[in-house]
Amino acid sequence: MISIVIVNWNSGQFLENCVRSLFNHAADSQIVIVDNASTDSSLAFIKESGTNILVIRNNRNAGFAAGCNLGWRSSSGTHVLFLNPDTEAYPDSIARLERALVNDSSVWAIGGRLVSTSGRTGDYLRPFPTIWRVAMDAFFIDELCRIGGRFHQPGNSKGLIDADQPAAACLMVSKPALEKIGGFDEAFYPAWFEDVDLCRRIRNQGGRIQYQPSARFLHHGGSSLERMSRQAFLEYFHTNQIRYFRKHHGPQAASTVRKLVICGLLLRSMISLAFPLAPESSRLSSAKIFLETARRFLQSHGVQA
Repeated sequence: MISIVIVNWNSGQFLENCVRSLFNHAADSQIVIVDNASTDSSLAFIKESGTNILVIRNNRNAGFAAGCNLGWRSSSGTHVLFLNPDTEAYPDSIARLERALVNDSSVWAIGGRLVSTSGRTGDYLRPFPTIWRVAMDAFFIDELCRIGGRFHQPGNSKGLIDADQPAAACLMVSKPALEKIGGFDEAFYPAWFEDVDLCRRIRNQGGRIQYQPSARFLHHGGSSLERMSRQAFLEYFHTNQIRYFRKHHGPQAASTVRKLVICGLLLRSMISLAFPLAPESSRLSSAKIFLETARRFLQSHGVQA
């Protein structure tokens, strides 16, 4: 049996669309919705649907990792699909993920292919983070390399492949694997890098992670970011990035990453001020955000794992 865990935070109509796609294409699955104290009407459709859905309501926004843990620990399935509320399943997509786990016990987790609303498809696969890749991002080297067609992890895959970290918007994990590694690390709050950490620990324990491009899911994307300020996102993202390096590579690596993050923020501030096409108010606002975030990381003394 498959349990599908959806962590919801003010997802609006996206959540209903997601669940209705599951009614159509995963009717035998258990659906578990963990609501992180939403203030919108995203859960209203459940009473009208007449379908048995397990809804767990938190009295505060406990974060994505905590929501996922609460969901899978309350589920009854042998395999748990963590699905973003802004996704929709296509026919046979969920069954394809499950078959890969059933057919090979060495595979502990598997991700599916995300398709944008414009119809564009791609393999959203990334290798595990390294200091070199942080530096590439900080100094825009990765952007220059993408223009030249380099540094993409395998694109347009046609069959099952092993991967480091498929997109967490759609990730199926066997429950025995979750129990073995202890689920998500809730220190990665409210989101970002908790999925990278989970995949890293699966690999450290000897499990394999795969990607199934034939398991397709519509992905609207960015719904959570719309409800968060740019500065808050930058602080949460980079704090968890540093936390990841401290946990898996030690304090020296975390210190190096923090310095690279600060350099990258300062560089972006200068570029924002110099960008000729943007209105002055927009340039000043962006520069201020990057500078203030850099200042906060300069004042901090690292992030504890």
